Parts: sequence; C-alpha cells; structure tokens
Amino acid sequence: WDFTKHTISLDSPSTGTGASAIALKGHKESPLFTFSGHQTEGFSLDWSPTVPGRLATGDCKGRIHLWNTHEKNTWIVDQRPYSAHTQSVEDIQWSPNEETVFASCSVDKTIKVWDIRAKPSKACMITTQAHDTDVNVIHWNSKEPFIISGGDDGIVKIWDL
Repeated sequence: WDFTKHTISLDSPSTGTGASAIALKGHKESPLFTFSGHQTEGFSLDWSPTVPGRLATGDCKGRIHLWNTHEKNTWIVDQRPYSAHTQSVEDIQWSPNEETVFASCSVDKTIKVWDIRAKPSKACMITTQAHDTDVNVIHWNSKEPFIISGGDDGIVKIWDL
C-alpha cells in the first residue's frame, strides 16, 4: 500500500492540484449495496462480531433495520423495523457472544436489549431508563455481561443487563 500521494495531499488540500485532486478525478467506486428504507437520516450502525455480514442500522425516527448477507456483495434488509424506541436511535451494539442479541440506546433516555429470534414487534426483551437525558453511546464488554453508557447528562454508567 502506497499512501504517499494521499499523505502529500494533506500538506495543501485546498489547492485543488495536489494528489487528493488527482485521486478524486479518477474515483469511480460505487456502493456494493444501498438501502433507502430508513427514509430519514441515521447515526447508529454496527456489524455483528459473531455472524459475518450481519448489520444493524438505526435512524432518527427510532427505527432499527437488520441486514443479512444474501449472496456475494448483496444484502437482504428486513423491511419490518425494530421500533420500540420513541425517538432517535443514537447507538447500536451487537452482543460480543450472543449472535441474535443486540442493544441500542436513544434520545428517549433508554437502553433496549433485543433478540432477533422474535418478530421485530416483539423482539425488545429489556428496556431500562438509563439516563435523565439523551443516551448517546453504549458499548458491550467483550468479556463480562456489562454494557457501559454515556449520556447528555455527562454521566457514564455500567449496567449488568
């Protein structure tokens, strides 16, 4: 891998004549797959660490969609959203060792734990009022059954869910 042109372009990115401009002119890549079912912006997504090609994505209307690989470079996205959140989904984390379980957090001040073996309308197994304000971020401990959360209240909490 030769990143020389890219590194040099950082020295003067505004000139339009550096390596970055040259690289962009020849850029012909396109996405492998596109899903427009969210119909609004979203900020949360996570690849499953236990199932290759499995992805969960969340949006600002509180909906989460599940993606699974179908064939080489294509995905099937479940059109039925996981929708127990009442406001924007801020983060999603797959369980590090349960292949059907993920957690999400939201502006609705909750953390939810989901099991995708159930229909999306019944998949929310645990809900906890996690913070007094928006819950912005969560992370699942890879060795212990703990989830850590951070919110707009400036507090970090550790949960045994």
